[in-house]
Amino acid sequence: MLSVANVRTAGGAANYFAADNYYTRADADRSGEWLGKGAAALGLKGAVDARQFEAILKGMLPDGSRVGSDNRAHRAGTDLTFSMPKSWSVLALVGGDKRILDVYAAAVRETLRWAEKNLAETRMEVRGRERAVQTGNLAIALFQHDTNRNQEPNAHFHAVIANVTRGADGKWRALRNDKLWQHNTLLNAMTMARFRLSVEKLGYEVGEFGKHGNFEAVGVPKPVRDAFSSRRAEILEAAAQMNFSGPGVLDAATLMTRADKGRIEDRDALTQQWQETSARLGFDPATVIAQANARSAQDLGNVTGLRPTMRALVHNVQALATSFAERLGLREGDPLIPSRLTNRSVEQVAAIHAVASAVRHLGEREAAFTRPDIYRAALGFALPTSLADIEHRVDQLLRQGHLERGRGADRELLTTRDAISLEQRIIAGVEKGRGAAPAIVSPELAGTRLQALSQIKYGLTLNAGQEGAGRLLLGSNNRIVAIQGVAGAGKSTVLKPVADIMREEGKAVLGLAVQNTLVQMLERDTGIPSITVSRFLAQHRDLLEGADTARLAEARGAMRGTVVLLDEASMVGNADKEKLVRLANLLELGRFASIGDSKQLGAVDAGKPFDVMQQAGIETAVMSTNLRARSEGLREAQQAAQQGRIQDAMRHLAPQVIEVGNDAAVDAAAAWLSLSSAGRETTAIYASGRNLRSAVNEAVQTGLKASGEIGPVSMRLQTLSRVNVTREELRYASTYAPGMVVDVARRQRSQGLAAGKYRVVGTDVARERVTLENERGRQFEFRPGQIRPQGEQDPLRLFEVRALDIYTGDKIRWTETDHQRGLLNADQARIVAVDKEAVVVKTSLGAEHRLEQGDPMLRRLDLAYALNAHMAQGLTSDRGIAVMDSRERNLANQQTFLVTITRLRDGLTLYVDNAGKLEAAVERNAGMKRSALETVDLLRDAASKGQAKDRVAPEQTRKPPELDRSITKPFEIGI
Repeated sequence: MLSVANVRTAGGAANYFAADNYYTRADADRSGEWLGKGAAALGLKGAVDARQFEAILKGMLPDGSRVGSDNRAHRAGTDLTFSMPKSWSVLALVGGDKRILDVYAAAVRETLRWAEKNLAETRMEVRGRERAVQTGNLAIALFQHDTNRNQEPNAHFHAVIANVTRGADGKWRALRNDKLWQHNTLLNAMTMARFRLSVEKLGYEVGEFGKHGNFEAVGVPKPVRDAFSSRRAEILEAAAQMNFSGPGVLDAATLMTRADKGRIEDRDALTQQWQETSARLGFDPATVIAQANARSAQDLGNVTGLRPTMRALVHNVQALATSFAERLGLREGDPLIPSRLTNRSVEQVAAIHAVASAVRHLGEREAAFTRPDIYRAALGFALPTSLADIEHRVDQLLRQGHLERGRGADRELLTTRDAISLEQRIIAGVEKGRGAAPAIVSPELAGTRLQALSQIKYGLTLNAGQEGAGRLLLGSNNRIVAIQGVAGAGKSTVLKPVADIMREEGKAVLGLAVQNTLVQMLERDTGIPSITVSRFLAQHRDLLEGADTARLAEARGAMRGTVVLLDEASMVGNADKEKLVRLANLLELGRFASIGDSKQLGAVDAGKPFDVMQQAGIETAVMSTNLRARSEGLREAQQAAQQGRIQDAMRHLAPQVIEVGNDAAVDAAAAWLSLSSAGRETTAIYASGRNLRSAVNEAVQTGLKASGEIGPVSMRLQTLSRVNVTREELRYASTYAPGMVVDVARRQRSQGLAAGKYRVVGTDVARERVTLENERGRQFEFRPGQIRPQGEQDPLRLFEVRALDIYTGDKIRWTETDHQRGLLNADQARIVAVDKEAVVVKTSLGAEHRLEQGDPMLRRLDLAYALNAHMAQGLTSDRGIAVMDSRERNLANQQTFLVTITRLRDGLTLYVDNAGKLEAAVERNAGMKRSALETVDLLRDAASKGQAKDRVAPEQTRKPPELDRSITKPFEIGI
């Protein structure tokens, strides 16, 4: 693994390096070496001199000048520690194959050259503003170490990057090291990719692939690796004994167990000790080394990524291409794979497949992504290639038009031809619906009638934003419209009288939402019959796939003129939104309205179509008044968060923000447990993500059990927790692990699998095979690469099995739906009774069900004392206790923060690890999904054209709209 750490500043830092001489001693008699263009420009070459090293860490340059200000502490530098996986350290240091060290060192140096070219930055004034600019030079001191703090074999390299770099103006400045931290996993993956190619050429076999490109050597058993890994065992044991979990636990355990690194007095004696340990374990590394040498001598090691049984098949690159296609289930006609793969090297063929998988994997969740995102994902699929070949392939796809360059904030983004086309079809569908739906109520009368009904029937006077939204729904001539409303704007309040008027006018009204809980709430709050988006799309799948004229006429007869209202529209991605817009026009709906807040959490899938439609000029009503918050401080905080003023939001929340370091989950649980029964009923617990939610749930359950409020009878369940992977990841055997459960949605004839659940009993990554076992014990060989790269429905889902103890009185939530019994995904229930044979539950609607042992729904539940942000969106409670952690890089963002603090009416207590760090993390990360059209700057013209059409009188006849040429460039699409 690669770890990153700041080398500390001030007087203690220089004394540490000088006194302990940790880096420059390098465990024995080896000194480090200077690398980098920055070092060369400073005259730092060859072996590292300790005094020069200390000076450069202090910011003192060889010419006597200084980097940084005398009045400000100077960060000494950044330590990138590259560590070989344990099996390779054993072969190199215990077995004595120094070639392994050499090729790893070469891989590290190649990675550092790439980092210098692509990640070195400083801050300079550019056109009156201070900006981060690339410099392309670093001063790096590289040191090789052989042991860990327990004097076990642990080959690793410290690349100490001094906090100095030269700008384009020739001046030396402090290094901005943000990208070194941001891309640490990519740097590790590219190092391991190059290392893999090298050791395979030495004849070694690689296997047991892990995260971020790591892999072990075949032939070095796990017990041997574990015997030389007591340091890691110490860290894991310390972490297990801590009373908290989540981000930072391993870092804290590492610091707690860290001992001084003693000097090695006799290296030969230490090596002898290692060899004796290996012999006691019955392992002789010389055997593995000899086998590698034999393979290398037969010139088979040069064919990378294939086991001996497959190498016999490979006589040329075309054969290799065929073998890859067979392993990965690739079909002809894939636009990301060339039709001819001849005249390419082995690594280039692997790069083609890796990049294709990376683009599909990223494209499922984001409409646009960065180059490093592609590099990291491509390397993560563990195909035998290098970053250089992956970079080359990305450039090819750009030249061919499969990828398109664009911009996002201050960085380059890439998007795909398909993503652009999909968003264009959404906008075209909106345009097709312009002027296509007559007003339900005359625009001149809609507002008056709406206010009258609202006052007479509900005793409410709608505010201007609510009335405007109602007038749009009732009086627009456009089929497809939007309502943009901030959290707490009272969207449900206006929908009740609007739905009443629509029904009075003979219109059927249907609500849609992405989650069952939101469906229930929409029905409860508005009286509008509602279903999930997925169910609505399933009902009309045949129309989307091109049903015959008779079926289309039948569907139109049933739905023509119906008003469909999509709630929490920001949570719908591009793919589903395009289908919904297409259906709105196919079915000739009276109105299709997307209702939500573009600043709240987006879909899990790619795109932010609710925001894109607004930018492109869809007719929109805006509701900007927050009616939810009843305390001034909370209202001010919510408004500031809505406007992206995070510092102001945190200032307003400050009296209720509690810093608790690593104990946030436990302290939040304790705060909730300390409330009265009535207080608990009106106080919800919100956690930013899955890990914190689980930690809070566990802590609350422990407290309730200790106080006797739940139990004493319990049952241990083996529940299924969905593994969060993309469709492309499901096409690789490395995604599957023994003990996981595969749920096959529909029969896979080609693989002999019936619909149902199967247990993973083994994986063969080399052959891309997974061994599955059904409930009767019969085994099947499953080829995940045969799953189609693209498809409308997921053919299977993957789950981890997790033990969960439930007690009488526990609060649970369902993670699957059983429509027949009314057990709905995400809905909550209470455990009424537990015995040896069954569990009795009471649903949120008061129905009781007895679930016998073996009931599938007993595997599809979880504790529900805390909810994460995606579960909480759309919900409201009087008071709340929330937990956020600044170290959760992807979750500490503005959207999660906004959703978390806007659920409440009366008060919020926020538990955090560090308030200042959380504020900074949220400020930096908007959390917004990306748009393909926005990336390639095709939204501005669309917006101006849409706004121009809105200025045309409603009764004016319009020709059937076509997508403007300015929108479709550079790609043609069919509508």
